Amino acid sequence: MAKFKLTATSRTGKKVNPLGGSTDSVTVYSQADLDRRLKAAKTDPRNLDVQVERLS
Repeated sequence: MAKFKLTATSRTGKKVNPLGGSTDSVTVYSQADLDRRLKAAKTDPRNLDVQVERLS
């Protein structure tokens, strides 16, 4: 099973991390979950820059 690290950064400086940061990372364990998160990021009002790193 593939594992990915998804890092989202707000281009507008808005909170992405619930603790207050403009950047947040999450480990994603399936291609379906990754696809869902990427689709959601495209329409996110925080104007996200998303980086995906394959971990395995």
